[in-house]
Amino acid sequence: MRIHIIPACLTLILITGTALAQNPVPDYRIGVDDVLAISVWDNKDLDQGVFVRPDGKISLPLLGEVRAGGLTVAELARNLSEAYSKTVRNAEVMVAIREIRSRPVYFVGGINRVLQLTQELTLLQGIALAGGLPQGSDLESAFILRSERVTPIDFTKLVQKRDFSQNIKLEPGDTVVVPVADMVYIQGEVRSPGAMKFTKDLTMVKAVTQAGGFTPLAAAKRVTVLRGEGPKRDNMRVNVQAMMTDPEDTADIQLRPNDIIIVPQRLF
Repeated sequence: MRIHIIPACLTLILITGTALAQNPVPDYRIGVDDVLAISVWDNKDLDQGVFVRPDGKISLPLLGEVRAGGLTVAELARNLSEAYSKTVRNAEVMVAIREIRSRPVYFVGGINRVLQLTQELTLLQGIALAGGLPQGSDLESAFILRSERVTPIDFTKLVQKRDFSQNIKLEPGDTVVVPVADMVYIQGEVRSPGAMKFTKDLTMVKAVTQAGGFTPLAAAKRVTVLRGEGPKRDNMRVNVQAMMTDPEDTADIQLRPNDIIIVPQRLF
């Protein structure tokens, strides 16, 4: 009796979707929902593509139910060769992992992706493979959900301040949550119009400053703030110039998520 095992890939891989998987390293343990290709040499009628059921078993012709979950490819091939040898002369069994589905890591929020984890990966490596952190992510409010445990993650500390204690090793079943930050939008006569991340201390003057300040054409006394959702937004007219030049008499105003600031041109 000979056992044929499809050679393992020398490097570990991540796969998603329905792409054909190369075999992971030899010590990879088959898991629930993994898709396997089983072949018996010179017996094509016995070739099967099977998936591992929640009970860890697969169903094969002549053998019925066979345990696969928790075994390596080599161990399963050996077991199947021994089982088939009782009914098939000189049975030579080949086992390949067609698709890995048992080691998911979920990315939700600003990222919407599922990766199958077949190697040791850190959080930063996983984020890179998931496509990176999208614009507008709340980098200071991310977290990893592992079973019922929540681990806060501050990507600002991790990436900008090199606090690698935040770069934890991912485990199968992890859910990486990167919330989308609330935004404030400023348009018109500022030097850098666009969206900016909302923070609890964001005021009108701070927003204008973050946008690079007014252009020479700005009507700083006639700035409009649109607040609310849908077509019925509140419309507020504010004198930002007075807020900047005489803050004791004209108090700065606190902004809210999704505020839209419009800075018109001054009249000549």
